[in-house]
Amino acid sequence: MANEMQEKGKAGIFALICSFLFPIVGVIIYFVQKDKVADPVNYLYAAGAGFVVSLLMGMLA
Repeated sequence: MANEMQEKGKAGIFALICSFLFPIVGVIIYFVQKDKVADPVNYLYAAGAGFVVSLLMGMLA
């Protein structure tokens, strides 16, 4: 009951940046924080965007 009364925070900017730079970290943070933050899917979006950017950079290099 106490967990339901607590207000969930937003996804942290530092964790989002880490998720973008290291996509596997974003997936791990998502599963760890999914019950603690209000918008955990943003970690997956950042990880996906980082993965796509790294693929594009690899294709262009």
